[in-house]
Amino acid sequence: MVLSEKRKYTFDEYIALEKAQGVRYEFNNGNVYAMAGTTKRHNTIVQNITFALRPFARKNGCQTYSENVKQKLRDGERYVYPDVIYTCDEEDLADDNDVIVVSPCLLFEVLSDSTEDSDKMEKRHRYFMIPSLQCYVLVAQNPCIIEVYQRYNDFWKFQSYTSLDSQIELEALGISLSVADIYEGVIFS
Repeated sequence: MVLSEKRKYTFDEYIALEKAQGVRYEFNNGNVYAMAGTTKRHNTIVQNITFALRPFARKNGCQTYSENVKQKLRDGERYVYPDVIYTCDEEDLADDNDVIVVSPCLLFEVLSDSTEDSDKMEKRHRYFMIPSLQCYVLVAQNPCIIEVYQRYNDFWKFQSYTSLDSQIELEALGISLSVADIYEGVIFS
């Protein structure tokens, strides 16, 4: 949803708007878009992913952020909120008061009805342009479907997981995630 007040914002005005209103907005070359709220299921999945990544982050000197940290995109002045960001970049880790990541190696989006098309098409295309990104993972809320894109030199390999018994191997990052752990506490209809 775009703000009803039709005007372009500078980046500093955008940051001030978020602070003043306490609302998350995505920023796209002067336009600001309010982020939709999420469900308990969405939140559970995001937390599960974050917890599953934490041991790898500690071991590798990396950090995991969820939902409230912005990702800077490479095209123009654009900032979005991935559900989970995993970064090992020294500049991203240098200031823990900062709210922006520039060089992630792994991004997760938990799909919602309102964001699925954007996450699968527009954001995926833009995320693939981030040189540091090694893996992009899309997690459906219902049914159990996880789509994994992994960078191999100059192409992306796609793999889909539909069984709770599956293990996701993110080879470039040395990360192994259980599908059952990602969906822990989720009741499928």
